[in-house]
Amino acid sequence: MNRLGADAPARIPLEAVGKDDNRTEVLEWLTVRRIETQQLTAKCSTRFMRELGLLRQQHEETQASFQKLEQFMYQHGPQQRELETTLSPIAGQLPISMRNGSRLVQRLPGTSVGLSDIALHVGNEAAPTHGVLSISLFSSTDNETIAIWEIPAARLTNGWVRVALDYALGTDNVSLFDSIEYHGKDIVRPSSSVQHPEQRFHPECDGSTIETLPALQIWRWIAGARALIPAHAVLCRAVMQIGGKSRLRRVAPETLATTIDLGTLKNMLPLFQSDDALLVHGVPDHTACGILPAVALPGARQIFASAQTRHAEGPVVEYQLAIMPQDQRPHLPGSLPEFSSHLSSGWVRLSPQEKSQLHILPAEPLECPHDLYLMTRLPAGSANNFGWSTFSNIGIQF
Repeated sequence: MNRLGADAPARIPLEAVGKDDNRTEVLEWLTVRRIETQQLTAKCSTRFMRELGLLRQQHEETQASFQKLEQFMYQHGPQQRELETTLSPIAGQLPISMRNGSRLVQRLPGTSVGLSDIALHVGNEAAPTHGVLSISLFSSTDNETIAIWEIPAARLTNGWVRVALDYALGTDNVSLFDSIEYHGKDIVRPSSSVQHPEQRFHPECDGSTIETLPALQIWRWIAGARALIPAHAVLCRAVMQIGGKSRLRRVAPETLATTIDLGTLKNMLPLFQSDDALLVHGVPDHTACGILPAVALPGARQIFASAQTRHAEGPVVEYQLAIMPQDQRPHLPGSLPEFSSHLSSGWVRLSPQEKSQLHILPAEPLECPHDLYLMTRLPAGSANNFGWSTFSNIGIQF
């Protein structure tokens, strides 16, 4: 009876349970209570609907106010990303020479708040014939990779190479570093700028400290807002943008083409005919291996790739993925390192044209750049005729 909002009758004589008049009296009382409860429920529903309508109206008014504020900002505020810092190339200053596998790391000057673009000045008179320049932005505070850009060698000519974020960095100020790596033929020469008096800003290239800073430019925009891109701007968009958890980086074909042959540590492995897969041709009584340099950056939580032998008459092939810190890369050609079990996928045996996917799941997010090793091998006594063993769709989850 308490659920109906009323008290039970004061007395129902047990000896009168079977009499019709007492039964009618009880049913009348229950009917009255039921009607009162329905009326109360209807009043509550009416009140809730009225309050919900007011809440919806306030929400629409709030949205309209923000829209007017946004329109006012676009009408009266800056319409372009603002160039804040320029470290120009110094005439007569020797450029920084970056060969295949070189890595330059520097602390960016200034605050991280609102940073939207970075530009690097390249001093090459002619672009390298083949290769990729990779630029990554990471925070030393939480050791997280914020964004990654990949610039094909054809764009590395004399002048500024500008890379951009879709959204400017937020209001939380963190210490930012950028890592510049080159993988390919010839030499890339970033121009040199001024000498910084503070040693913490001195860049490091291949383990050696450089006193002069690379020539660079920094743009800013409203912190945390989507940055407008000028129509005339020539820039590179990030292959992995800023964001929260579960960010995915797909390895582009240009980067895949920089995979080093472990057998020589100099030559690059070829791409398959479609140019969307790497050919790691199996070798009898030997493990074939390609090294994709420094592709797994700090913060990576998962690495995966597709594997397939692309010929119906090919042999059975075993595939494996593994990662190892970049500074532990072998120095002797053909020297295959020992991999930790938690940093490898294990060997997966596939029949001809059978598709599969290999995964590496580190126990903790990576703390330093890791090379990715892509390996194939044949069962004992097998020939490698039509052994077109390939890796494709390589992804890194951050």
